[in-house]
Amino acid sequence: MSARRLLPGSLRAQLALAIALVTVLAVAASFLALYSGTSGRLQAQIDTQLHTQFLEWRQRTAHSHLSTGAELTSAARQFIAGQRYHAESLLIVVQVRRGATVSNNTELVRAETALDHREPEVAGLLSAPAGVRTIAVAEAGDMRVLSAPIRSGARLLGTLRLADPLTPVAQAQASMRRTFLIVGAVALLAAIALGVALASLIAAPLRRMAAVASVAGAGDLSVRAAPVVRSGEIGRLASAFDLMLERLQRAFARQRDFVSDASHELRTPLAVLRAQVELLDREHDEQRRRAATTTLLRRLDELDRLVGDMLTLASAEAGQLVEPRTIELDEFFEDLRRDLPLFGEREFELQAVSGTLTADPDRLTQVLRNLLRNAVTHTGSGDAVTVRASAAGERLLITVSDSGPGIPAAELERIFERFHRGGEGRSRDTGGSGLGLAIARAIVEAHGGSIAAQSRPGEGATFSLWLPGYRPPRPPESASGQTRPGTPSDPHPADPRRE
Repeated sequence: MSARRLLPGSLRAQLALAIALVTVLAVAASFLALYSGTSGRLQAQIDTQLHTQFLEWRQRTAHSHLSTGAELTSAARQFIAGQRYHAESLLIVVQVRRGATVSNNTELVRAETALDHREPEVAGLLSAPAGVRTIAVAEAGDMRVLSAPIRSGARLLGTLRLADPLTPVAQAQASMRRTFLIVGAVALLAAIALGVALASLIAAPLRRMAAVASVAGAGDLSVRAAPVVRSGEIGRLASAFDLMLERLQRAFARQRDFVSDASHELRTPLAVLRAQVELLDREHDEQRRRAATTTLLRRLDELDRLVGDMLTLASAEAGQLVEPRTIELDEFFEDLRRDLPLFGEREFELQAVSGTLTADPDRLTQVLRNLLRNAVTHTGSGDAVTVRASAAGERLLITVSDSGPGIPAAELERIFERFHRGGEGRSRDTGGSGLGLAIARAIVEAHGGSIAAQSRPGEGATFSLWLPGYRPPRPPESASGQTRPGTPSDPHPADPRRE
């Protein structure tokens, strides 16, 4: 079974468990460090006392020429007799070779002697090797024992053993265990309580987001997670989550509006087509049949144009609307100049600019055609329609102006909406579908530009396109290698977005 399955499912429980686990590990590590350090320091103190006692023995016997067992026995008894200021727990044993054993605790020595006779393979107090060792002593427990040989020249006279019980160390260790057990239990309970509180505080925004996600999954995209928290990673997550919900809400709203508007717009031409087909089926006059067929084909063209416009807007939403490349503006505007008379009998004027532009030429042509059709639709024969192009740094401004009735102020904010039709001044936009200006805005914005309209009722209308990616023409080189100044461009107009 994986570790993830062993953890509780709740985030609060996981955080509380993690905090409790860290607390237990911290207390355990502290206990081990203090336990080991304290035990080591106490044992080192006992060893120091034993070495001090050994140095005192050497000082007492330094001027005594010990050469026989009797002399060693006498010196040992004198040494023990002079140790009354030491703690009673200190054990002194002098084992005389082939002689008696002198000690300040004869009963303990007799018990050890009997134990050594019963179990010779076990090192006891009287058989401890030279140096300092921890020995289990009968009736005294563990003791630190310092064993050192006593020599007279090269001859071994006996062995000095100094022992001190480890009872203080054991008592300190037991006290420390009890203390840490109590402190650890209290710390663990406090850590669990604090962990639950902190986990609840930390998980609250996430629970809020989970609730919002559940409501949004049920279909209500108007709910938001913010302002559950304003900073940190969870704050950024909540902001990104709300931004996602906002985009989803706008996308679903656009989808609903588009489906509703499209179904409404398609229903009318389909009904007309059905009626005309039914009339055509009952018509016997050949001339009327040809006229009805012509009308039917025109309606089909209108329907085809409407479907094409809808697909164009769908491509814009998918981010696949334009394929920019370098456009030579001289050629582009020359093609536009040749096509202007085809839009109708108007007084067309074109003021072009040289250079290059990074854009999709087909889509840019579609925008200008939509604007020109819109201008022609709202003007009469002989009215003026003007197209002007000018450069402003690395941006290109193209304006399409007409001398028509203008656009009411209340309509200026809505003329770029889908399926919007103007009021009395400008009854319909391009083609009458209500999509021409919406397509123009989608294409311009797909290029990273902007489009705006300015108008006053009775004074015509002007549509302005700002497009990035403009490059001025390179000055041609003269025969002498000098460059001739280029043709100055029109004065830079103000960007309507900066007004």
